[in-house]
Amino acid sequence: MEVRDILKLNLDASSTDLSSTDKESFIESISKGVPFAYLLGKSEFYGLELEVNKDVLIPRPETEYLVDLIVQEFKGRVHHVLDVGTGSGAILLSLLKNNVGESGVGVDISPEALEVAIKNAHHLNLNERTEFIISDRLSNVEGSFDLIVSNPPYIRAISQRELVHDSVDAFEPHEALYLPDDFYNFWFEDFFQDIRNHLNGFFFMEGHELEVQNQAEILKRLGFQDVKVINDLTERPRFLKAEFRS
Repeated sequence: MEVRDILKLNLDASSTDLSSTDKESFIESISKGVPFAYLLGKSEFYGLELEVNKDVLIPRPETEYLVDLIVQEFKGRVHHVLDVGTGSGAILLSLLKNNVGESGVGVDISPEALEVAIKNAHHLNLNERTEFIISDRLSNVEGSFDLIVSNPPYIRAISQRELVHDSVDAFEPHEALYLPDDFYNFWFEDFFQDIRNHLNGFFFMEGHELEVQNQAEILKRLGFQDVKVINDLTERPRFLKAEFRS
């Protein structure tokens, strides 16, 4: 029995209200590799149900691990949080929901992504504690934050693209995934300088396992203190932690 036949049997046996036409469309989308979260229009992240669509990345388990690291260390200890490249708002909203920060700002270059984040903030009753700003990195951000977190695009668009799963490359927003190879390091150096200008506390970032060691050296050169590379649950170098106080 083929995969699409199994899917059809499961849908027919379920209590779903989908019409036969909708079921066929659903099966066809799965057969083409469309991520299940996009078909459902939602994804679970750190105990929260978040709306997702093709304009935002689907939150990953490794990012949950990053959130958990921050929650365990900073719950009740920080006041104002900035999430750069917020997408669906997964990181920012999870932190605020778990008492990391009294208020937070989420920025993204994509207005469509921010629409999703705003909906999620309302759904979680966090709209009065959040502000969302259209911004290329921190270009439209003002003020200082005692915690800045980011899951920026960190895959080299040419040399590392073959490492990306086919369905991720085909369906998730490239703007949130890739950076051009030829100015990859310059992009992060500018980014870290922007972070330093708005930070009076701690910085966390998710990055590429092949790049975070070099990025840690950039942070040190720019004057960040206590720079650490943290492994993910598979023991691969994945996260950066640093401190800067003005």
